[in-house]
Amino acid sequence: MPNKPLVYVDSCGFIDAVKETVGTLPTDRNDDVWHIKKLMEANRAGDVSVVTSYLTLAECVAVEPGQAIVPANIQVHFRRLLNSGQYVSLRQQTPRTAQIAQDLRWRHNLVLGGPDVLHLAAAIEAEAEEFITTDERLMRPKIIAVIPVLGRMGLRLIRGAATACLPEKYRQGEMLSG
Repeated sequence: MPNKPLVYVDSCGFIDAVKETVGTLPTDRNDDVWHIKKLMEANRAGDVSVVTSYLTLAECVAVEPGQAIVPANIQVHFRRLLNSGQYVSLRQQTPRTAQIAQDLRWRHNLVLGGPDVLHLAAAIEAEAEEFITTDERLMRPKIIAVIPVLGRMGLRLIRGAATACLPEKYRQGEMLSG
């Protein structure tokens, strides 16, 4: 049996999934979230590996920027989604992650903020096929041009709706709540 696809989902994908659940997702992201949820369903079934960095735990704390008081239901959604081990596997940063992050700046001249560069470095280190994000800062042409040539597998920097890693059997029907 061939290796299952490995997909890295950036923090914004999980934030958007929770926004969709609580009814605050912008409509232009509905298709992306549907695909991300299907990928997580496929991960749960063992058909795809969905990974993210432990950094995601620190970033996924609210659905609105600057939200001072986070309702308990949102906290529960993030915990169930990220900490259960069912929908995503968490990857720890290593010294190699930091070296890849440095090389993104020093060798490839990509100037990114700390969390963004660590997410990209973690995806490269994990040898992910896809890096899913809706972060416009990461979707700049220069970044999209450089990222695919990095790592052994090559890495596609895409929005959720553009995934090629979702098995066909998941491309129909509704995401089960859970």
